[in-house]
Amino acid sequence: MKLCYLVYREDNVMVYESQVLEYLRAYESKNIFDSIELLLFRHEKNLTKGKESENRIKQYIKKGHTFWSFPVLSMIQLKFDVLRLKNYLQNHYDRADNIAVICRGDLAAYIGTRAFSGYPNSRILYDNRGLAFEESLMSYPNSIIHKVNRNIKRKALLAAKDFCDSYNFVTTNMREYFIKHYQFDENIPYTIIPTLYQSVVCDEIKLQQIRQQENYHEDDTVIGYIGSTAAWQSMNTLVSTIAKIGQKMPKAKFLILTNGGIPEMQKLTNNIKKRIVIKNIPHNKMNYYLQIIDIGIIVRDNTIINHVAAPTKIAEYLTNGIKILYSGDIGIIDDLKEYNNNELMINMDTDEHWLEHLVNGKKEKHIDQRIAQYFDMDRRQDDTYKMLIQSFFNKKHMLNKH
Repeated sequence: MKLCYLVYREDNVMVYESQVLEYLRAYESKNIFDSIELLLFRHEKNLTKGKESENRIKQYIKKGHTFWSFPVLSMIQLKFDVLRLKNYLQNHYDRADNIAVICRGDLAAYIGTRAFSGYPNSRILYDNRGLAFEESLMSYPNSIIHKVNRNIKRKALLAAKDFCDSYNFVTTNMREYFIKHYQFDENIPYTIIPTLYQSVVCDEIKLQQIRQQENYHEDDTVIGYIGSTAAWQSMNTLVSTIAKIGQKMPKAKFLILTNGGIPEMQKLTNNIKKRIVIKNIPHNKMNYYLQIIDIGIIVRDNTIINHVAAPTKIAEYLTNGIKILYSGDIGIIDDLKEYNNNELMINMDTDEHWLEHLVNGKKEKHIDQRIAQYFDMDRRQDDTYKMLIQSFFNKKHMLNKH
């Protein structure tokens, strides 16, 4: 069985590296597929960087091919991309091959179901990682170009969902949402695969260098926030939380790792602001900074985006023994309830004593192995592999079935 992993536009570079390239490298190391190939439609910022993109892929896995692409404003663009992919497949794959195709997201699923329709031994896995239409509506409600783009995504999703042989969802809430609002087939095989994370062993010398660079001492209590400043985050809640902690814990330090500005921070007192470090770091240094953080903040608005979500930061915090202080209706918390004893995950919305828990809590980090297993990439890859194998025993969902 061969594996093709199809990605349409690597918009979020950090997610692309950690959840696509590293994911495929881990699969390739297992030697369970005859071959693995990443098929990537490049973001327009990499329009002329085909060689660079493919060389980057080959730092992780042996095979990768890329195509240029533009922001999608017409179904004609997608149909043209289907033809481009079909042409590539005709020159590199035999129609008799057993091909497992993992399509990451709605546009990839649309292209994948059509490009591989002439391959009777192919099986399509729709890897559904989020609510693309709803996220765009929240972030760019009044933009004409984004309105056209998100409507294309919706059309692509509706056109692809019935011709896939299996689904991945990141949370149970997400599956229920897609069944209810997009009429996904509840009888198609599926897995609940959250944001995956695999802890990396840190180089002790590099770790000490970062500790010195950040003026970190073992007896420090470091409150961390790692995340974007996107529309579904709640920056006002973050800042008010920092204010409350800063007043109650006068020696606490705050480490904010983000890719955007947070103007709301200006509301804080000078005493608290001088204890805050805000910076943007590359993905390959993230695990070192996780070793410094004692408590991680997750703040989300109560929206449908968050109700179905499994933020990467929750996996990173918990699998590194970092307690979570959270606010908002976050999908993955529902799936993790059976593992929570209110020590690892503290809900600011319902626990009126959350500040006391921080002040009086033990500093020692504890990794709950059940949670580590829940997010473990190896285990989740095995789940996906078993579902792919099983799909070849089932009849393929064909485009002409209606």
